Amino acid sequence: MKRIILILSILLFGMSAFAADNYLHTVILEGTDDGYNIILKSDSLPQVKKTLKGSDNLILDVKGISVSSAVNAIYKSSADINSLVVENVADNELKIYIAAKDIARSTIMAQMPDNTPVILSERFPAEKVLWTFAVLIILALAVKSAKAITDYENSLVIKKDIKDREIELYRNFQRELASMPDINCKIKNAYATNIMPRSRRNYKELIRR
Repeated sequence: MKRIILILSILLFGMSAFAADNYLHTVILEGTDDGYNIILKSDSLPQVKKTLKGSDNLILDVKGISVSSAVNAIYKSSADINSLVVENVADNELKIYIAAKDIARSTIMAQMPDNTPVILSERFPAEKVLWTFAVLIILALAVKSAKAITDYENSLVIKKDIKDREIELYRNFQRELASMPDINCKIKNAYATNIMPRSRRNYKELIRR
């Protein structure tokens, strides 16, 4: 149990550190043949929820991230951008408002330092990955602990069953001994009733004859 608490504490500490150290540095709005790529350059992967307000207005709810002291906005091959606003709404949570023609056809991506952009919808956010890992570890330890307890209890039951059988066998043996008849094998003067006593003299005469 102490091991489970320790692992969970380490994972929670790691998630807290992840949330505190993750900052949004740059928002890149890149036009493509199919719409837009919205690339969020940050220290680690955030959790993003996409909300559409018609085809030309988009709101991104981004969690597990904070706004850096200076956020840059970069536009690539996108001439129909009306506005882009980044709002810090709470600790490690912000909103991004984008108004652009056909912004509904957009792909949300994240790019960490020295890495290529990844599509957020194609993988778990880091927070969910850590939680999933923590739950799997706790379940594995719980199953192992339950199996150990079950094996121990089964061994106790087996030992008790053997002991009970030994006690019952001993009791049956005692009852059998108590029910057996008492036979006295020691017979005193077994031949005395069939032999007439003779004097010493008559015995000698009998031998002479």
